[in-house]
Amino acid sequence: MELYKAIHTVLKEYGRDLIAEERLLNFLADYHAFDVRATRRVMQTFLQMGYGRQVLELDAQDAADKQLKVSNISMQLAQEGFQKKHVAYVLDCVCYGLGWQGELPEELDDEEEGEEAIDKHYVTVGSTSFAMVHVTGGSFNIGATPEQGVFAAFDEKPSFHVTVSSFFLAEVPVTQALWKEVMGDNPSHFKGDNLPVERVTWEECQEFIQKLSLQTHIIFRLPTEAEWEYAARGGCRSKHLKYAGASDSDKNDFVWFKDNSQGTSHEVKSKSPNELKLYDMCGNVSEWCSDWYFNSYANNGERMNPKGPATGTARVYRGGSWDDKAMNCRVSKRFSMNPIFKNKLVGLRLAASNI
Repeated sequence: MELYKAIHTVLKEYGRDLIAEERLLNFLADYHAFDVRATRRVMQTFLQMGYGRQVLELDAQDAADKQLKVSNISMQLAQEGFQKKHVAYVLDCVCYGLGWQGELPEELDDEEEGEEAIDKHYVTVGSTSFAMVHVTGGSFNIGATPEQGVFAAFDEKPSFHVTVSSFFLAEVPVTQALWKEVMGDNPSHFKGDNLPVERVTWEECQEFIQKLSLQTHIIFRLPTEAEWEYAARGGCRSKHLKYAGASDSDKNDFVWFKDNSQGTSHEVKSKSPNELKLYDMCGNVSEWCSDWYFNSYANNGERMNPKGPATGTARVYRGGSWDDKAMNCRVSKRFSMNPIFKNKLVGLRLAASNI
């Protein structure tokens, strides 16, 4: 059923207040309303950013300028990186479903946003270049969500609703070629320019980031734990999978882990990427995050751009590695290590707030 008819039917059957709730996505999915998959991502972001609540308030007030205010919401969604035609279609469908306009919106072709919809910024350092992917901010449940299954550990619980702002994240883990270009050495156990660098301490990563930032005039950093998990899950394009881009049935196509790695790391981008076209988020090498480790997300209480506790004895790293069982490469699995320690399982991935 077309999206506009589905929204109209759902609101009529279950109440107009659903326009402010993420449950609306599940109702619409039951009506097979997402023939154009991009429209699901627009609707998801529309709800996560609180625009549904704004529209519901306008509806309750019967505001005279409600159409103009919805146009402003449409522009804000377009600025998040969505194609304007998808944004316009979703907002027109919402207005039709609420009875604000009598004409049916035009149908969209059954197409998926192409790779060109992913915003990448390329950075060159000497003879090496790498891509930084723009990750549109949003809200999500970090930790032991249902698809993580019975293997979710105590420190992944309870799942906790957080919001992260837009940021940039490297398409791949830092390679040995890039590390050598910046630092002049290669500490890795497994050698190869296109292999991810490993055997680097958290503190060595800070030195690398500082030098790289000076060379490129971009303020790089490690991702926060929340940013890392949000991106691994696919951000606002998330399909709510156990691994980055994969479920149990197809994890071999996306993840290097103990059962398929032959006991070694592998060249970056040799498996399929997740929904954000990020490679090796799960498996290959684990990746340091900026946070100090604590055994529960909820105890710290931060919901907007959480950065973890102010102090600690161990830093978080994420993603699992070539030597981990698949269950330890899940998107919510957490690890920690003293920031002066290193091993051949752990590398890093660059983040930046702005480029």
